[in-house]
Amino acid sequence: MKLNRSILIGTLAAATAGFLLTRSFAAESPKTLKADVGRGAEIVASGTDYGVAACARCHAFDGTADGSGAFPKLSGISSYYLEKQLRDFASGLRTDAIMSAIARKMKVEDIADVSEYYAGVRGTPTPAPPAAQDRLALGTRLATVGDEEKKIQACEGCHGAAGRGEGPAIPPLAGQYSQYIAFQMRMWQMGYRKNDANQQMGNIARRLSAKDIEAIGLYFERLPQKDLAKNKRQP
Repeated sequence: MKLNRSILIGTLAAATAGFLLTRSFAAESPKTLKADVGRGAEIVASGTDYGVAACARCHAFDGTADGSGAFPKLSGISSYYLEKQLRDFASGLRTDAIMSAIARKMKVEDIADVSEYYAGVRGTPTPAPPAAQDRLALGTRLATVGDEEKKIQACEGCHGAAGRGEGPAIPPLAGQYSQYIAFQMRMWQMGYRKNDANQQMGNIARRLSAKDIEAIGLYFERLPQKDLAKNKRQP
């Protein structure tokens, strides 16, 4: 019954979170633009002459970043989600020393073009670091079942089976660097990040221990990235 209850809670939460995020972003977004993927690739590679830095410096041209975990993989994440994050950085709703400064210099069409480029590019798989079996077991349980005692729903209830995301508003976690996942969870936990529609991530993160957060990141990093095997656009 616990497993069934967790699945039910996760399904309802995913539907609610997806609806709220979609509705919130739709209300904030300017008129939809037809994205220019070729121009997005140029900005990713070289930046602009009005001060937008080349995205590839941190995120790589194929969206796999530099392997350190300090910067997230962007390949295959929906353009909708990427656009929202860039707009949040530009507006101050989400803050980062590097990204906020870059996003404020981006035009509306820059955001659309870059987001569309990374959403369609095929990233290179990267090997996951070694991890203790007890940590992986904990991460697997929290991600797939949750923890009824801590009132934590399964991560996959919102982020999709095997961490493949629930587009367009909820991003995939499969294959993402464990260090980046853990860092973002700590940002939600401490209240530095709060750019979701109903504060769901902050509420969950505050119930997690440091060990829980590390374990969740290790679990998701080992999963194959969404659509990685399909014939997606090559950079």
